Amino acid sequence: MNAAGEADQTAPIRVRAAGCVVWRPGPAGPEVALIHRPRYDDWSFPKGKLDPGEGYVQAAVREVREETGYPVVLGRRLPTQVYDVSFGGAARMKRVKYWAAQAAVDSDFQPNSEVDRLEWLPLAAARDRLTRPTDRDLLRAFAAAPVDTVPVLLLRHAEAVPRKRWDGEELERPLTGRGRDDAEALVPVLAAYGQADLTASPFARCVATLKPTARSAGAALALEPALGEGADPDAGRAWLREALKSGRTTIACSHRPVLPELLAESPLGQAVHSGRRALAPAEAWVLHARDGHVVAIDRLKR
Repeated sequence: MNAAGEADQTAPIRVRAAGCVVWRPGPAGPEVALIHRPRYDDWSFPKGKLDPGEGYVQAAVREVREETGYPVVLGRRLPTQVYDVSFGGAARMKRVKYWAAQAAVDSDFQPNSEVDRLEWLPLAAARDRLTRPTDRDLLRAFAAAPVDTVPVLLLRHAEAVPRKRWDGEELERPLTGRGRDDAEALVPVLAAYGQADLTASPFARCVATLKPTARSAGAALALEPALGEGADPDAGRAWLREALKSGRTTIACSHRPVLPELLAESPLGQAVHSGRRALAPAEAWVLHARDGHVVAIDRLKR
């Protein structure tokens, strides 16, 4: 802590965790799940530490399932919490990334070693029940924008063999070994967004990036020329308009030069992309749509 009693945001992160504000439709709007932890005698949102080799997305989904029994489908990102857990010693900072997440099915909560109670509450009652001010801040962020949104993921293909090292047709330029590993690693990350329509540019590197996800889900992988390099940008934007209006979760793999043109379809996309670092291979923009309009955009990293 610094002299003002605030967490030192420059200290290295020693503990990484993830969680969700889990919600379901209620009679008068969303209801959220709060958990009671007997060890701390507090009411909070489900969260927990990353396992070795695990990413934030997988950890968020796993921890919710372990603590509440509910499988969830991820929605938009919520503010990250960073705070000191050193308890008086040298700074030991903890980062917790959060998502809004809808309960995928109804389930019966079973008390466990970490959580002895779960209650579904309307937002006002949840605000009063939460123990920590930071969790009340998180709830305010949850309520500040729609949560009943549908994600459209614009994925940059995984690492491909460099152009200068490839003598064949550009359409057939493949992924590297690392790219193939990253494509496999994307499977549980993309699954966190639920059942999706899968679409790829016809270029081999885009098809290979989504093929493991299609295989795991038992889903078809559609090829869309409008997402390919050199395609008419107007065609790509028209494709995205239809995807946003469809009301179906969509995961589309394209190319680094194409993605800014797709984001230009949405004023919010333009604003988010402006001045931001381009996506790394196997990263994605997640556009959260409601009634065909983008209401939030996240950057998805593995």
